[in-house]
Amino acid sequence: MTSIIQKQTIALGSQFEAIKETIQSNEQFFNLASISSFNSRNATITFQTEKIHPPKNRKNQSPILLLFSNPHPLSVASGMFLSEPHSRAFWERLFSCNCMQPNKKLMKCVPNWKHETIKILTENLLSSTYSDQVSLYFDCLESLPTNQYSDLKKIFTQKAGKELRKNTLQIPGMENLHKVSVKHNINSWVVFSAEAYRYICMNKTLAKNAPDRIIKAIDENLLEKDDEHFWEKLHDLKSTVLINNREITVYLSLIARRKNWKNKIGEHYFTIMLDKIFSKIEEQK
Repeated sequence: MTSIIQKQTIALGSQFEAIKETIQSNEQFFNLASISSFNSRNATITFQTEKIHPPKNRKNQSPILLLFSNPHPLSVASGMFLSEPHSRAFWERLFSCNCMQPNKKLMKCVPNWKHETIKILTENLLSSTYSDQVSLYFDCLESLPTNQYSDLKKIFTQKAGKELRKNTLQIPGMENLHKVSVKHNINSWVVFSAEAYRYICMNKTLAKNAPDRIIKAIDENLLEKDDEHFWEKLHDLKSTVLINNREITVYLSLIARRKNWKNKIGEHYFTIMLDKIFSKIEEQK
């Protein structure tokens, strides 16, 4: 795959008219409507979505999947994950991780977002030139873009809608993630949504109050300097799952909405948590 933006078509069956009406007449789905089209004859919706799958890894790079719940339609329209204005700081936090060695051109363009930023990001992400240690793959559990993950429940309503969502987005989504993991020998997933994490792990009791617990554990770790104790406190944010006979270690990171929160010495919690996860993955190679 050499293109980030992809087209996908799903069949809506008996839910076609209701879903079409919801997306085309509801203002909150305007962004989705602008990147999708409906085919009445086939009762389908075709929409743009996004994935970043580097064609190959460089020597000694650990392939890691960064997994989001679903795309944002504005980022899809722009041509890059997390390119809507309130999300762009994600890239600064990511490239500040200890395992990263981004080039000067990349580091200059990310905080000063311009049209060329997306081109520079695309080149670096598809060639994995930002790190000697990791090669990152970006994907989503469910491919249909919405402003908020919870908006999918407003599109796929009642029993029939939930079943349609399961069969057209969730099950194919997991199949896609497994296929990508097998193809690129990925054994570690980093998830940014507690809801998506629980779905993958098939356990609704996991990761309760995760953001607050992560921040507390990071603050205490700053004093204790004990990473083993750190992971004991967050034991349910690291799970091993078996997907089609492939063992995957799944981590829940800090939600992206808290990417700008800092600890008392001015470090971003979001970057610190990613550092902890990347170090754990490296340790368990």
